[in-house]
Amino acid sequence: MMGKRKLKQILLKTLIVFTLAVPFASLSFAAKQAEGEIADTAVAVDVVVGIDKDTRVITLKNEAGESYEFIAGHEVMNFDQIKRGDMVIMEYYSGFAFALEPKGSGLKEKASVLTIQVAKSGEKPGMKITGARYVAAEIVSIDKEHGVVILEGTDHVLALKVSDSINLADLQEGQKIEALYTESYAVSVIAAPKVSGTVKINTKAVAVGIGMSWGKGTLTMYDGSLHDFSIQGLSLVDVGVTSVEAIGEVYNLVEAKDMEGIFVAGEAGAALVGGGSVLALKNGNHVVMKLKTTQKGLRLSLAGQGLKVKLK
Repeated sequence: MMGKRKLKQILLKTLIVFTLAVPFASLSFAAKQAEGEIADTAVAVDVVVGIDKDTRVITLKNEAGESYEFIAGHEVMNFDQIKRGDMVIMEYYSGFAFALEPKGSGLKEKASVLTIQVAKSGEKPGMKITGARYVAAEIVSIDKEHGVVILEGTDHVLALKVSDSINLADLQEGQKIEALYTESYAVSVIAAPKVSGTVKINTKAVAVGIGMSWGKGTLTMYDGSLHDFSIQGLSLVDVGVTSVEAIGEVYNLVEAKDMEGIFVAGEAGAALVGGGSVLALKNGNHVVMKLKTTQKGLRLSLAGQGLKVKLK
């Protein structure tokens, strides 16, 4: 099995010094603007309530009052134009991996004491990471074009943007590794366009505690026209709920047929932002849909294959 092969040592181009007091390090990478579709990203559609210019941390808040933070990578070219109060569509990865080594390298012991500065090569550091997340996982896939690895751990999947100091050519699918990463790494932040439609969805479960299997919905287009559709794959985090009603807004919809396809919330799933009562997702036609339950306290999620939408 490929996962049993010995993983080659991943050499960091920049020396990282770890200490038990106030650790410091400098890790540089040359960020490149990805062309075309951003692979394996999740999406959020919410209001900006906080911006830290020094650390490039953006805080969003949803309708449920839940706040969550993202580090804006250098792919976010318009960072200086983002303001509090902006409604934005953000695409993001599970995180940014700045260290990736063979299993057993001892990265876990270093995670809690690490402070790191990340910047474009030759420029003043623009992103500061204090502390880090640790994961021991298997490499599921490698996207060299976008600089992304998909990792499968014991209880979740991560889509991580990787530092340029990590040589993807030295990695293989199925290999066992350890990684240090910071969560929620944004690669695109744009002003949310005008809402192009609204949806109302009703679903039913196969069995109590298993989750939602099928359902139906109605799309109301910006021109007032109504379009019925079927869905499959919407789930609930809560056990014992046999049906759910959700409403939502749709963006980037030109024609009703653009709604068809598989909507996904990124490899990491909706759990990145709490797996809560509000769920944002996108399909292959670049349509973004933001759903929220009408029943107080219920939490939405997606089945592993995503949410399948088909017009009737």
